[in-house]
Formats: sequence, C-alpha cells, structure tokens
Amino acid sequence: MSGLRRELGRKAFHMLSLVYWGAFLLFGWPRAALGLAAWLAVVLAIETARLKIPAVERRLVALFEGMIRDTERRHFSGIVHTTAGCLAAMLIARGDRAIVGAAIGQLAFGDAAAALAGKAFGSTKILRGKKSLEGSLACLAAAYAVAVLCGVRPAAALASAAAAALVELLPTTGFFNDNLWLPTVSAAVLRLLGAR
Repeated sequence: MSGLRRELGRKAFHMLSLVYWGAFLLFGWPRAALGLAAWLAVVLAIETARLKIPAVERRLVALFEGMIRDTERRHFSGIVHTTAGCLAAMLIARGDRAIVGAAIGQLAFGDAAAALAGKAFGSTKILRGKKSLEGSLACLAAAYAVAVLCGVRPAAALASAAAAALVELLPTTGFFNDNLWLPTVSAAVLRLLGAR
C-alpha cells in the first residue's frame, strides 16, 4: 500500500472523531462528556487487552490492517488519544459549542490536511525531515477555516489554528500524540482568548 493511500485510509478513519462532535450536538453538555468518558473506558480496556493478549492483538491488527503504525503496535493506538483529546476539549469548553466544534473539527480536518498535503506536496522538510512546511500550512488553513465556520471570531480562530498547526508539527511518539494534544490545546487557547 502506497504511503499516500495508507494515509488516506488512516485519515478517513480519523474523521470518525466527528462522531464525538455529533454526539455533543445531539446530547449536549454534560451528557456527551459523560458518554465519551464511558466510551474512553471501553477503548482503554480493549487497547490494554490488545497490548497484553497476543490473540486480541492479532485479530485487531488484521481488522485494521494498514492503519496501525509501528509505534502503535507497542503503545495505545490513535483511538485512545483521539477519544481522550475530544473529551478534554469538551471539558475545557464547558459546553461552549463553538469551542468544541472548532477543537474537534481542527483535529479531524487540520490533521488530515497536514498529512495529505505533506505526503502529496511536502518538499520543504522541517524537523529532521519528518514533517513538511506544506503540511503545516495546510493544517493551519484547514484549522482556521473550521474554527471560523464554527462561529469563532477570526483572531481567536487564527490563534487556535496556529496552536493546532504547532502541535501537529511536533513528532508523534509513543508518549506524545497530536490526536490527544491538538484538540486539548486548541480548546484551551479558545477558552483563554474567548471564542466569540
């Protein structure tokens, strides 16, 4: 599977984080956060079983073939970080629909834009060649657009988009994952500056 095609599959799966946004819109605050906390407990249990029980690991890796990165074979996969990050954004936002929408939308669309633009057009490498300027700019543009569409005022949208792009730029490791920190930092910036 080519790098771009594999990334397309991962980012399509990433768009499922928008379900968390939909749950927030449907059930409201704080019920959506309580439901997401319960779901996080389920995800943690499944991921812990995957890491500890070889048969569970083989089955889940086969089910999601091509989407699991090598670092995720030994650590929690992106679903744990994504769920925890979306929950953190909801908790920080305290029910503010614009902040929740911007933070989760920036994760879904900003992160996807960075990865896809980086794979397709990323010729200006930064940070030891792992990320590209083109990917970071695509993340910034997508994150800004999402925030504005969620009703965030332009200056705050730009600040949160810049924070999202910076978090996305940092290298992902087993202990630092942008799926956790991008929506968390975005929501914190918007809470601090005021979304509207």
